[in-house]
Amino acid sequence: MKRLFVLSVDSLFYDDMEWLKECPCLYELLQKGSQVCRIRSVYPAMTYAAHATMLTGCYPDTHGIYHNEKVQVDNPFPDWHWRREELRVPTLMDAAAPLGYRFCVVNWPVTGADANIAYNIPEIWSETPDGDSRPRFLSVCSPGMEELFDKYRHLLRWKYQPELDEFGVRCLEEVIEAHRPEVVMLHLSYLDHARHAFGGFSKEAKAALLACEERFSRIVKQLKRLGIYEETNFAVMGDHGHLPVRQVFHPNVLLREKGLIKLGEYGRIESWRVYCHSAGLSAHVVLADPKDDALRRQALEILQGFVADETYGCEQILDKNTLKEKWHLDGPFEYALEARPGTAFGNACTGGFLQPTDNADYKLSVSSHGHMPEKGPQPTFFMAGPQVKTGVIREEGRLIDEGPTWAAVLGVEMPKAQGQAFMELLV
Repeated sequence: MKRLFVLSVDSLFYDDMEWLKECPCLYELLQKGSQVCRIRSVYPAMTYAAHATMLTGCYPDTHGIYHNEKVQVDNPFPDWHWRREELRVPTLMDAAAPLGYRFCVVNWPVTGADANIAYNIPEIWSETPDGDSRPRFLSVCSPGMEELFDKYRHLLRWKYQPELDEFGVRCLEEVIEAHRPEVVMLHLSYLDHARHAFGGFSKEAKAALLACEERFSRIVKQLKRLGIYEETNFAVMGDHGHLPVRQVFHPNVLLREKGLIKLGEYGRIESWRVYCHSAGLSAHVVLADPKDDALRRQALEILQGFVADETYGCEQILDKNTLKEKWHLDGPFEYALEARPGTAFGNACTGGFLQPTDNADYKLSVSSHGHMPEKGPQPTFFMAGPQVKTGVIREEGRLIDEGPTWAAVLGVEMPKAQGQAFMELLV
């Protein structure tokens, strides 16, 4: 069997190549391997939709993950798409585990309670910052991983970074030492958090990338000590871009003023007919009754008004057919709003409809994503190892092609995948 180590550095761009020169372990892989410079992500360009695409080789309308969070209008803390059962199509694990490959998957989205992952340390947290994440973690981890959670839970600070990355790497080090799994999939998101909070090319973002390098270098040293580094194929990639934000538009404030959202006690939504669910630089527009033609006409007229008045920062409206046919996106919504440069969407129903950026929520911060994938900086992808050629440079590729490439390395097939392997990178 082959060995494969997949490292997802959340929001790693092709524009980061100069920074990468200060990351010895990552830069060594880049230099001795091959690269697809710019990868076209999915719409919306969000972490969970992107990572589900990587796992399946399929677009969001096929695999079913349309956003990080579920549309739960009456829930101020919506659940995220944490569980494997939410994926509608087979994954890389489904293809390889029956052939004997043991997976260790750490902080990787949409993998909770996956029976084909031998050592599963999923990304999941409690509903609120002061809650206990343990019950949720135990509901989706693989047997034995609860011991690692208890050993390293002191490192966690809810979903905040860099603590979540450090927790995951500590657990991974123990699994590698004890079990030497053939396939490792590690998701590090500190870089993305720093970009949200401080800006896409801030000094803090660079420091976060260097911190990812430090954590990865510990794993590299361990693999070398165990004598399995040279036989391991490495794949490193980002998942989406980022764009700067100057203002946040809260369309639900205006929908409430028009009587389409009613609030009850404590400002919670009591009833609603139209609701906009923020996806950062886009928003999903939900109709309580999609078959109500009068409601649809009213909603569309309001949305058209948002686009017509540039103050709101709305660039265009996409209907359900356009979303599916052009953008491979489907979900429990009828329209999507795409933002103009500098605007993000928020979910608030009270206060001003235009507000400053707010780092309390990743979707409302000074840099965000969720936009059309061709905009702004593009994620990158590179590989190195015994089954990878040296020096092959491909200018462009698609996110749906990454999973099939990993499958090709392992010698397994993903017949349901919509993408194709980057075979020119492989020996």
